[in-house]
Amino acid sequence: MAKIQDIRDNIDRIDDRLLKLINQRGELAIKIGQEKSKKNSSGHFHVPHREHSIIERVTGRNNGPFPDESLTCVFREIFSATLALEKPLRIGFLGPDTTFSHQAAIKQFGHSSKFVASPNIESIFRQVENDECDYGVVPVENSIEGVINLTLDCFVDSPLLICDEIKSAISLCLLSKTKDQKKIKTIYSHTQPLGQCRQWLNRNFPNVQQIPTSSTASAARTVVRKSTCAAIAGKLAAEVYDLNIVEENIQDRVENYTRFLVIGKDEAKKVKDNKTSIMFSIKDEAGSLLKVLQLFDRNKINLTRIQSRPLRDRPWEYLFYVDLEGHIQESTVKNSMETLEKKCLFLKLLGSYPRKA
Repeated sequence: MAKIQDIRDNIDRIDDRLLKLINQRGELAIKIGQEKSKKNSSGHFHVPHREHSIIERVTGRNNGPFPDESLTCVFREIFSATLALEKPLRIGFLGPDTTFSHQAAIKQFGHSSKFVASPNIESIFRQVENDECDYGVVPVENSIEGVINLTLDCFVDSPLLICDEIKSAISLCLLSKTKDQKKIKTIYSHTQPLGQCRQWLNRNFPNVQQIPTSSTASAARTVVRKSTCAAIAGKLAAEVYDLNIVEENIQDRVENYTRFLVIGKDEAKKVKDNKTSIMFSIKDEAGSLLKVLQLFDRNKINLTRIQSRPLRDRPWEYLFYVDLEGHIQESTVKNSMETLEKKCLFLKLLGSYPRKA
């Protein structure tokens, strides 16, 4: 036991040093904030590319035993707490609390930020546009169900830019007040999770009514008062709303990820690995899209995603949304955009931002 106590004493001494160093770091950050406040009045001192460079440096030097992901979480919380010493960031997300959007926002900005729940994706855009929030977190794509079209549509008229992206693993559970599956007559959830669990639901609840809700959290909140109903949501919702987990991991594929976008007013600066998102429309004539794709091919720019959406009020005409590797500050990407603009009826840069693996 004496040896264990010696080790614990050593841990206590390390904790004391960590506490002192974290507070010293906070004092230095306050000084930086004071210097910045003399030069600008942007309302917040968040510098995303600086955070990315710190995380890259720390994980690059990491020799264990902690994995890089754990260290990233620790430093995200340090960044969040440091910013809160001046003024907490206000982050809009698709609410209510415990949704996967809420969890993604916490993952990106840390618990010391102020999180503002919104009833729909459009209102998140409006909150950021009206300076009610510094950033918004919106879902854009799921690995099973595909793209969230409403998010793409919001970019058409919005001046906001994509500042960053978040990729989150999604594990879905069947939650209910009852533990007996036979008593469940109705299942509530957002349309995306219902789609992600379609095959499982058809096998296990072929005759049970499915009712779409605005979010997984609202589904969980609904079934709290209904003993013959269940919700599809995450484990956090089960804890918050005191529901039983009837079944875990009910999504049709084990590898289930949702990609979220961080939207804001500031351009993201170039980091080591970048992505650029654009939207454009072209003439409705033979070979027009091929010519655009050939432009990227000639400049050796890799496209990671291309998605078409109908143009509002113009039947059978389309907007194309494209993700490509690189940053707009790079000459190959910048020159390609200038050439592309001459070939398009409409071209809009949605943002260049750090690319997540």
